[in-house]
Amino acid sequence: MKPWSFATKGILTTVIWLANAALPSTAAQWAFISKSDLKLISPNASEEMLNVIVSSKEKFEQAGITNDLRLAHFLTQLMTETGSMSRLDENMNYKYGTLLRVFSRRTISVQKAREIERQPRLIANWVYGDRLGNLGRETDDGWNFRGSGFLQLTGRLNFRLRGRELGLPLESNPELARRPTEGLAAALAFWKVREINKAADANDLRRVRILVNGPAAHGFEQSKAFFYRHVSRAFQAKLPGAFAIGTETSVNDDIIDNLLISEGFASSDSFESQEDRESKRSDAIREVQTEFGLPVTGRIDEKTENELLQPREWRYVDVDDSQFQKSVLQPNNTVVINVSHNTGIETSEASTTASKGSGVVVDRPSIKDTEIDTINSSASAYASYETNETPRPETFVPYSVIEPDTRKAIVDTTQFPYRAVVQISFENEIGSKFLCSGAMISRDTVLTAAHCIHSGTSAGKQFRNFSVIPGRNVGAAPFGRCDATTAFLLEGWTQAQSVTESRYFDLGALKLKCDAGLQTGWFALASLSDGDVGAKTTVVGYAADRAPPGRQWISHDHLVVMGDLKGFYGNDTYGGTSGAPVFLGDRMDTLVGIHTNGIYGEDEPWRSYNAFTLLNAVALNAIAGWVAR
Repeated sequence: MKPWSFATKGILTTVIWLANAALPSTAAQWAFISKSDLKLISPNASEEMLNVIVSSKEKFEQAGITNDLRLAHFLTQLMTETGSMSRLDENMNYKYGTLLRVFSRRTISVQKAREIERQPRLIANWVYGDRLGNLGRETDDGWNFRGSGFLQLTGRLNFRLRGRELGLPLESNPELARRPTEGLAAALAFWKVREINKAADANDLRRVRILVNGPAAHGFEQSKAFFYRHVSRAFQAKLPGAFAIGTETSVNDDIIDNLLISEGFASSDSFESQEDRESKRSDAIREVQTEFGLPVTGRIDEKTENELLQPREWRYVDVDDSQFQKSVLQPNNTVVINVSHNTGIETSEASTTASKGSGVVVDRPSIKDTEIDTINSSASAYASYETNETPRPETFVPYSVIEPDTRKAIVDTTQFPYRAVVQISFENEIGSKFLCSGAMISRDTVLTAAHCIHSGTSAGKQFRNFSVIPGRNVGAAPFGRCDATTAFLLEGWTQAQSVTESRYFDLGALKLKCDAGLQTGWFALASLSDGDVGAKTTVVGYAADRAPPGRQWISHDHLVVMGDLKGFYGNDTYGGTSGAPVFLGDRMDTLVGIHTNGIYGEDEPWRSYNAFTLLNAVALNAIAGWVAR
């Protein structure tokens, strides 16, 4: 599918609501929309959908939709996601040509498109089966968790999260989302939790689309068409300022042109010349009509426009971080922080092989009660990008356990590889105490997350008083504890200008005063390849939500999305697991990444999966230098 164009050909894409526009002051004064008004918006809408909307005024008000402007924006997104309120599940009945136009070649080949065209279940399982939390193309997840409901939930994970918010078993019974009553409830819950009413109050159509679909605003051109050409029919008189620059006659051609561009039937420069604009538009419209089996006239009509407005794969385009690394200055350069005086211990050399160590435990492994109290009262460390960019940062909750919780406790941490997993305690600049996890990668080096060492960005602060307990097991420190002398970070973490930039370089290391690795052993390091997507992933770390404190927990799932710098998986984690080692499958002597964050924010795949920093070539080169120092 061709990239979206946001060229507006003179149309303002964000409308500022006029301050003097009259809005009802309370929900009690508000006359809710009627069925006849909804018919004006969508003459061919589903009767079931219309009936459930007009009978749900109280539910709308519970979601904060208490005036006409908010309702107009909600209905705009509903129209965009459901094909003009015509159906509550995604139409997967694609022809061969449409499959190749809508989906990328990474998703479907020419041969596969010919094999599965016009077979909705097969198409859904192929294009969505290994995405969005689904369990694979060989399962029926793609079909069961296809786009459903008023705002089109898609993927097992989204069904799970919305079901949790609603108290409905959407994951075990996905058909619930395709019922009008439950589908509307899911959409209203989504609208409320993401606080979309604020963007609606500003009449910011693009911001509303971003909150519904992510920062790339896929489907924005469709939502503009619905807002100005359809929803305005019922709200023009009630909201005289909202549609002032978007009357049907003034934006008709521009909206159609942008739809043709966004859907891949024309290029962004097709309509630059006024001289041949009409002929190129007509050619593009003929292409649409040919693809969808409509009368080929070269002129826009209701059926042709409806095809251009149908929700297709643009809802599910994954955000790729491959281009981002170009924007950060020399991310592989190393920042060295001295955190204490070096005791002069000889440092180890970089190694590409693992060591199991001697396994010899200390004579007195028990941790003093006073020390346990101090450690256990420490807070879990979270990355600033995770806490600052949630939809509601003031009520941040670490949604990192993706139900069902499959974690298991590690009872004996004196065995390898568990003895090489460490708990890290430290203080921030004002003396508050925090906890993270880490992994031994040499006799005196611990690999962890950068946000366990420094708060990130050029305005960030370094932390201090680092202490490491290898293989901690509740009240026992079988291999003692050790302080750190030096910390290492990527320049991309400390010189980023925003927390969004810094998240791609969340990796660091601590150099210890002791050589604990001789007893615990250490891990080898390796990079993942594209072929590893879908493979089993394992995480071991010190999660703060399970009792008793100070116990290791292991989680298994699989690698769902992989960029150049971050990997995304469904492994269950929680605060305190930051910095934990990530392994591929059951090969637990070799690290492939460091866990960094849970589900957060608005953009995919961050809002759907937990994430880890990959050990790519840049990272491995930097780590080799850290170990050798």
